[in-house]
Amino acid sequence: MREVSIQQLWNRAWDLFKVNWLLLLGLVVPSIIVSLISFTGALIVGILLFPVLVRAGYLVARQGQSSFGEAFRDLSSLLKIFVYELILELISGILIKYMPVLGSTIARLSEASMEGGYGGMRGSMVFSWTEVILLWVGYILIFILNLFGWAGPYAILSGRAGIFRAIGQSFSLTAQNFGKVFVAFLLFIGLAILGLLLCGVGLLVVIPMSYVFWPLLYLALTGEEGASHS
Repeated sequence: MREVSIQQLWNRAWDLFKVNWLLLLGLVVPSIIVSLISFTGALIVGILLFPVLVRAGYLVARQGQSSFGEAFRDLSSLLKIFVYELILELISGILIKYMPVLGSTIARLSEASMEGGYGGMRGSMVFSWTEVILLWVGYILIFILNLFGWAGPYAILSGRAGIFRAIGQSFSLTAQNFGKVFVAFLLFIGLAILGLLLCGVGLLVVIPMSYVFWPLLYLALTGEEGASHS
């Protein structure tokens, strides 16, 4: 497997962003605005705009340039990406909702086994800490889920897999290249924080770039050729 440089991929994503900034910002900015309006707005973004953004980023990474018409084309792939992301979101939602419930159940059982006033106070402390700990366990599991599931949409767009096979392929690809993927995630988080510190304006560069970076990383890890430097 040829060497993959995360820094070089970010540099390439920057070059491609400069060529396709109108397309990428034209999809990212409405997505942010609509998602902030209401739950319905967030749903619209999840159903329509997010899959289109993923496809636009993939096309830019693969061929160097794309257009709004091309990004919205291929409804079958867009639907598959939506279903794939919906599965991950449902799992995340279940973890966030039921981890504290599990913590409450465990803590109540512990509290019931304690006797006396001191036992009751200690039981309440156990109840509180167990909920907090399991809530954070849920967040960690969600991070792991997204860390290992990031490549699924690109497996779908490349024609390598359907919705459910894409999950397995994404987990397998990440496991085989865990160090590079983990560094890529940390670097993205760092860039996002830096963009946020710059009055949030930097996010208008970091977020669109990320939609090009991740498919570039996928293409590099699978041995395919993405778009070269302009």
